[in-house]
Amino acid sequence: MILMNAQKIIAGLLTLLLVAVFGLWAFQASYTGVAMLAAGLSCGLFLFCLLRYIPAFAVGMVAADSDPNAGLGLRSLRPSRRHPWLKIALGVLCLRLFFYILAYGVDMAVNGYSGGILNGLSRLWLRTDSPSYLGIAENWYVTEGDPRFHIVFFPLYPLLIRAFSYVTGGNYFAAAMVVSNLCAMGGGILLYELAALDFNRRDSLYITALMLVFPGAIFLGAPMTESLFLLLSLGAVYCGRKGRFFPAALLTALAGFTRSVGILLALVLAVEMLLRLLRGDEKPRPILFLKYGACLLTACLGTAAYLLVNYLVTGDAFTFLTYQREHWSQSLGLFFNTAAYQTEYLLQSLLERDMTMVLGLYLPNLLCGFGALALMVPAIGRLRPSYGAYFLAYFLVAMGCTWLLSAPRYLAVCFPLALGLGALLRDARPLLRLGVLLALFLSACAYCCLYILGYPVY
Repeated sequence: MILMNAQKIIAGLLTLLLVAVFGLWAFQASYTGVAMLAAGLSCGLFLFCLLRYIPAFAVGMVAADSDPNAGLGLRSLRPSRRHPWLKIALGVLCLRLFFYILAYGVDMAVNGYSGGILNGLSRLWLRTDSPSYLGIAENWYVTEGDPRFHIVFFPLYPLLIRAFSYVTGGNYFAAAMVVSNLCAMGGGILLYELAALDFNRRDSLYITALMLVFPGAIFLGAPMTESLFLLLSLGAVYCGRKGRFFPAALLTALAGFTRSVGILLALVLAVEMLLRLLRGDEKPRPILFLKYGACLLTACLGTAAYLLVNYLVTGDAFTFLTYQREHWSQSLGLFFNTAAYQTEYLLQSLLERDMTMVLGLYLPNLLCGFGALALMVPAIGRLRPSYGAYFLAYFLVAMGCTWLLSAPRYLAVCFPLALGLGALLRDARPLLRLGVLLALFLSACAYCCLYILGYPVY
């Protein structure tokens, strides 16, 4: 009864807070009615996610973890079957090769023959943020000219590119592609292993396939940070699930040295620590609290190291914020405001018949943003509490950009989405499961074609 009342109080307070923030924003906003409706829908869906998360967390406080492999025979528990790493790695590699060939084929069909596949890779995939990462890898951060803005891009991925450039004979693009594809294969394996803690082998493989065919997953094989961030994120969460908090903290720090949202993984570790204490898995002792605190501080070192890089290069630890605001009009805002202005721009582009912006930017951003929330409303209660907490925080930050360009790419590496969709389809008919997978795959193909054709896909 006490726990139930506490849930109601927390739910009421959070509802009042979110409604108050939305009300203050709406009072000052000057969007059209449709845009305001979009903002309200976004806020409402997020609130439903939040309200469904509260009882899920309460259940997670007392529910013991179940073994999805209980009752399996020795044949099914063979390492080669239980851990099909080679098959997953080959599957990821084949999927990446398919998208490379698709991109080359589309470009050749539209623009004619312009060189071999290997030469075409750099021309087709070295776009948007990719040249900045290669510039950092080759020249590090500079303080003059347009490359001075590269300070907004985090250092770990460029450092790995530089390291692998010694293997590729100084070819930085080839090194970037090697790093991205190796990380994509590792990320696929780690997602399977993480899913296998809660799902059987069949469902774990399905979840892995789902994440690999999200529309934004086309960037897992591009010279960008997504595959590295996914690998580090899943590694940190997997170690946290196993109670290995110091390795998890180190991986979180590396994720924070890769992308700004990497520090949010510390929330996963904090929730896992709390659950272990509440369930009685570990006895509360002063030394344990010191250990947990040290791990959480370690998890923040990656972000701290990036701030130090800013300071050493420019003399200001927060130069990246200044450049993001002044050069890209980027700062942290409210996620429902994002839904409003993206809808406003979508309507304006439709009136102007600017289908390039409609298909390449605004429609994918809105579909992925609303789709993620709509998916997690029923799914968040079926996931581990730490995963739900991470999704809520990740969505708030990633979708709260004052000028959002890359919602499909950002959400493609938000691992709770694949786990949530897999949980919803766990008992679905095989035809429905196949249909969802095929629909996502076709949407990824379409998104890849838009990217290659020069649409504003970032």
